[in-house]
Amino acid sequence: MGKGRIGFGRGMVGVALAAVLALVAAACGGGDDGGSGSDGSVPEGASAEVDPSLCPLDALESADGPVDVLLWYSFTTETEASLLDLVEQYNASQDQVRVTAESPGGTFEELQRAYNQAIQAGDLPAVANLEEDQTQFLADSGTVVPASACIAAGGEQPDWLPSIESFYSIEDLVWPGAFSVSTPVLYYNRGHFEQAGLDPDAAPETFDELRDAAQALQDAGVTDAPLVLILQPWFFESWITGAGQTIVDNDNGRDGLATEGTIDDEAALEVFTWVKDMYDDGLLQAISPTDGQIDQYLAVARQNGSMLIETSTAATSVEAFLRGELDPSQLTDDDRVNTEGLEDVDLDLDIEVAPFPGLDEPGRAQITGGAYYVTSEQEPEVIAGAWDFLEFMNALPAQTEMNLDGSYLPTIEGAGDSPELAEVWGSTLSGQWLATAYDQLLTGVDPDFPGPVMGPYTDFRAIMRSEVEGMLTGDREPADVLADIEEQLNEALATYEEQNF
Repeated sequence: MGKGRIGFGRGMVGVALAAVLALVAAACGGGDDGGSGSDGSVPEGASAEVDPSLCPLDALESADGPVDVLLWYSFTTETEASLLDLVEQYNASQDQVRVTAESPGGTFEELQRAYNQAIQAGDLPAVANLEEDQTQFLADSGTVVPASACIAAGGEQPDWLPSIESFYSIEDLVWPGAFSVSTPVLYYNRGHFEQAGLDPDAAPETFDELRDAAQALQDAGVTDAPLVLILQPWFFESWITGAGQTIVDNDNGRDGLATEGTIDDEAALEVFTWVKDMYDDGLLQAISPTDGQIDQYLAVARQNGSMLIETSTAATSVEAFLRGELDPSQLTDDDRVNTEGLEDVDLDLDIEVAPFPGLDEPGRAQITGGAYYVTSEQEPEVIAGAWDFLEFMNALPAQTEMNLDGSYLPTIEGAGDSPELAEVWGSTLSGQWLATAYDQLLTGVDPDFPGPVMGPYTDFRAIMRSEVEGMLTGDREPADVLADIEEQLNEALATYEEQNF
């Protein structure tokens, strides 16, 4: 049948639905490592006991006047609007702390670069929402206060989900104090399924079923390459973790600092082989995850693709667009997006969401998104004020709003039983999508095996992106690609250990 299509470069940024999705997903990239220090970090081999004096909560009560807390974030569209509304609510609810929210960039990569520059300049914000791959680096950098220290100092113990707490912990210390997480899901066009004679209520659950559906859609002439996949490393990580395979040693970096890669193993080989075979047989459109490109969404908007694996965070923004309720300024204010060409948009889309398909079963995912870290190089009252704001973000009202309006998943126990969430999850399109993603967070992420943690995580993801693209465009064998990934990962891990990150 010939090879599938792979899109490199930025492409045309002209379809509004694609623009909405791209802006939402832009905050799901990777960041650069950098910085040095020791405050708040736990040296290798040390116990998980933490000094509560790292989080001087009493300083807020003795502060002279309102305490200013600067928050950095990288959200866009509906998610950004939700955060800003919550900041406004928090500021209005008390007179001790004033939070100011700023976005140094529209992607996690841009935010991480700004954070690294601020480390060197000694000018960090009080709170930064950084990507999930930064936990080890931040702990080792000494630039953040572990949430466990604030809890030990008398702060509220949030009733976090076990999967959340374990994923963001290193040697039993939780580092971020609040979270903005999502899971990957399968978006698919119900109308296309019906055209191909497939049951639109029975989405593919495994690799075999996903391939069979793609073949049926292609054979029926519905779409040439039915499955659209942006080559984001965290999708591959989810497949590998979901199959029970580690990516690095020491129990995926959970039982001591990761020093060697373990990715070159059976489950990863099966994943890489399946992706390559799908691409070689013309069943998969592979999209390069370069900043600003939106080809995966163009394929959905123009109905050139029938199935798309992507983040659940797009849910409310997609529904808002389809209902004509999305504020166009949320697109046009971002100079990376050109909203010309709206005539290309087909609003007659019947999109559904299903659990993330896996090697052998659906819903086995890895957490992605961001987390709120309190930085350590602040005045005591600023650290205390930052923690007070994160306590607000962990409460059910904020969790509910950030989910229903911003699409990030609740991270505290019992949130799914909220009448407000239950009503929306059962009665709206985006709500049903979010309920699917939340169920994966509850049942698909194993608290005892949540995914890897490593110092050079950003380097690892850069290696993965390059090698996976090379496997497809350079027609390289999956086994050779995995061996190269592990070799480069080992070099990055050794450098991190030698340089104390």
